[in-house]
Parts: sequence; structure tokens; C-alpha cells
Amino acid sequence: MTYQETDNIDEKNIGSEEFATMLDESINGMNTNLKKGDVVVGKISGITDSHLLISLGVKQDAVAELGDYLENGTLSYQIGDDIKGFIVRMTDDQIIIAKSLNRSHGNKVLIKEAFEKNIPVKGKVISVIKGGFTVEIFGVKAFCPISHMDFPISLETIKYINNTYDFEIIEMLKNSIILSRKNLLLKIVEERKELFFSKVKIDDIIFGTVIRITKFGAFLDLDGFEGLLHNSELSWDHRDKAEKKLKIGETVQVKVIRLDPEKVSVSIKALVENPTAAFIKKLSIGDVVKCKVIRHEDFGSFVEIEKGVEGLIPISQMSNKRINKPSDVLTIGDYIEAKVVKIDENNLKISLSIKEEEVDTWDIDTASLRQGQICSGVLENITEHGAFVKINNTVVGLIPISKLKKAKLEFTMDNLNDDIEVRISSINVQSKKISLEPIIQHEQEAKKFEKREPREKSKKERSSDHDNKKYKKDFSQDNDWKKYATGYQSVPEDNPFNKL
Repeated sequence: MTYQETDNIDEKNIGSEEFATMLDESINGMNTNLKKGDVVVGKISGITDSHLLISLGVKQDAVAELGDYLENGTLSYQIGDDIKGFIVRMTDDQIIIAKSLNRSHGNKVLIKEAFEKNIPVKGKVISVIKGGFTVEIFGVKAFCPISHMDFPISLETIKYINNTYDFEIIEMLKNSIILSRKNLLLKIVEERKELFFSKVKIDDIIFGTVIRITKFGAFLDLDGFEGLLHNSELSWDHRDKAEKKLKIGETVQVKVIRLDPEKVSVSIKALVENPTAAFIKKLSIGDVVKCKVIRHEDFGSFVEIEKGVEGLIPISQMSNKRINKPSDVLTIGDYIEAKVVKIDENNLKISLSIKEEEVDTWDIDTASLRQGQICSGVLENITEHGAFVKINNTVVGLIPISKLKKAKLEFTMDNLNDDIEVRISSINVQSKKISLEPIIQHEQEAKKFEKREPREKSKKERSSDHDNKKYKKDFSQDNDWKKYATGYQSVPEDNPFNKL
């Protein structure tokens, strides 16, 4: 019987006599190259209540116990599917393949055969012992380390008791047999991965079942291979989270956006057009839009214009006056009107402004200010550039850091809102900037030109002065003496020798 001849067999109506006939026919023309322990892959050509009929060649079929391929009581195969197995028995008139060896296939001799040929064996977990589990295979007790029971590893040991699984014999000594279930699971994962990558490519639209939800997204079973659906790929609304939008076991349609051997990423939002792109097509600079404030950042506030459409109001576009943070002007949840000032079609960004809707009062507020004027102010902020001071409760000026250092003033954040007196050193009308200086600095600079008061002398200096006075010549007396001596020695005018 050929594979083509069994394609149309109604598996539900196959009786035991018909099955025996089919088996006899399939043995004719048996491939003599096959031998016990070989791994074979064939197509399912028939399904009965107890067996699977598998085509291994043009005129050769094999049989397998149905129960050997059930998973949680359900057969996931159908006629035409490829199926893999090991030849566990082969006689002149019969080929039996199985997913793994069990008692019905033989006795202890098969344990050694399974180990040498890497054929999986069925084992029942009997008990938990130190470091792992006691497992019974063919009536013989074997040991499976806890690290080899599952993948990924699970420390919930009690859930494995009395369950039957396929194991691989990884070590066989005289008095001990070591098993691994993890090795088989890893092989299954690799097989599913190969199958997945052979039929799926980027931009394919597929279905996935939610198997795990985390804070950053959800993991989906993509027909035997896991894929990640990140929160950012749920929808064009960045506030959506997997934990609120999805449920375990839910099936969703997704688009493959990243595909590599280690990671597959999928997206739901990629299935629909970006609403921002559609919105920008009908938007113009200068348009006024209604929007809702949804979140603050240091550089500005994001607003929602429509569902899935966001815009940014930079902090520089919030007020004509200087502000410290967006929350000084806007509150999350507020509904406002804003003007479109920039549209970036390539990056799908919309910049808005509420500043242009305000009246610029800077010229009015500074009309009475003059260079050199002393003003009272309040310390508003401290940065690496200096201290910002609001003067006369209207405009803000800057005391540059250089002037603070010169005046030996050090402000901290604890000084915010402190009163301070400053002098206006310059007013730049074009750039709308006011430069200030501390009063103390101005006074220090003025003192440089004042005459210094004489310093009070120390006791030692006064004693030295006294000694100097004691021995100092009285020049006034000397002068008098000189006058006297000169007058005494001079020659009278009427002396006849005064001309000599």
C-alpha cells in the first residue's frame, strides 16, 4: 500500500481486521537498510483508535501506539503531518516505532540499548530525594537530578510526583542510571525553533497565545516558539500595558517585527496605521488644537491631541516669563488649547506652544528699571551660571557666578525664596535679559577708592617712637644756633677789611 493509497482513509471507520490487513500490506517491500534504534521521519497516513499508520517510504509503512504520541491526552497530529520516532522493534513482518521506549517494548536489555543509541525511555517519577528524583524505568530505579527535570528549572518538586515523562539516559554505571528530561526538552525547543524560522519571516502576520505576562510586556507561544510583545508594541497609545490589556491563554494576531535566533519580537500596533501620521496629513502650522496634558518631563509636557496622537509643549513655549518646571504652568489632566508651531513629518513629532497666546509684558514690567538702580528681590533658582532673582515681583534677573564669587557669596537650595537686595548692572532690551550684582560687591569695589584711616600703632611701635624722640636732634634749636653763630662771626659793614 502506498502513501497515496492511504491518503483518503477514514481513520474513524478503520476496524482491527482492516488495520491488520493494512499492516500486512505495508510490510511487503520493507526497506532492509532500516534497523532497530534508527531515528525515522515519516508521514501519518492513517489514524485508528489505538495506532498511527506511518509511511516511511514508497511502499513501506510502520505503526506506532497512539498513546505514545498523546500530549495531555490529546493528539496534536493529523493525517499528512510529519512525525518522528525510533524503531523499537523490527521483525520480518512488523516495524514498530515509538517516541520513547517503555515496558511494552522489552526489558532491562533495552536500557543499555537506549543508552548506547540515545533512545528516550518512559519513566515514572516515584519520589523526591536529596538533589533530585527517583524515577522508575522498566521496573528499575534511576536518578534524575533536579537540574535535569525541567527547562527552565523548577524547584516545585512535588508537582512531578507520580507523573510519567520521557527521559534520556545520560550516564549508566554498574549500580546507577542517571536520567535527564531537560535534554529532551531542549531538543524539542531547537526543533520547534528550526521549524518556526523555516516558515516565518519579518512582516508576516501570525497568531500567538499569551503564556506569560511581565511588567514590560507579554510572551506569546508562536506555534511552539516564544515571541515577545513589548508594552510599546501593544498600541499607539504609550500608556497601554500588557498586564491590563491581555490575559493568559488569550490568542492575538500580531506582526513579526524582529527575527533572529535568540529573540523574536512581534507587534499589534504595527497592524494598524500610525494615527499620528494620519493626523499630520491634515495639520498645518498655526492651527490651534484642543489637547489633554498627560505627562511632564524636565524639557516640557506631553499632551494627547487625539487617541494615539501626542504632541510636546517645550518648557520654552509655556510662558514668556522664566519658569523652573512644567508643573508650574500645567497640571496633568488639564484640557487646554495650544498652537502648532512645528511639524516633523519624518519623525512624526508635533511641537505646540501656549506662550504665543499670552501678552508679552516684559517691556511694561521693565519700563521703570534703570542701570545702577537698587532693587529688592527674591532668590528663585541657583544654577551653574549663577543666581536668578525676581525683582520688584515682576521680572527675573541673573547674578552671574563670577560676581557671586567676587562678593564671596555662596547660596544653596535652602536659600530659595530668601529676600535679597541687588543692583542692576545692565539691561539688554533686545534679548530681554537683566544682569544683577550683589549690593555687598558694589560696596567692596567702591571702598577701593576711599582714603584709608591711619592704623592704630601697637605698644611695641609706640615704645620705639619714644626712644627715637629721646635721641632725636632738635633741628629748630640748631637753626637758631646757626643764626646766632652766623650773626656773631659776620664782619661789620664799616670794617675796613670787609672788602678784602
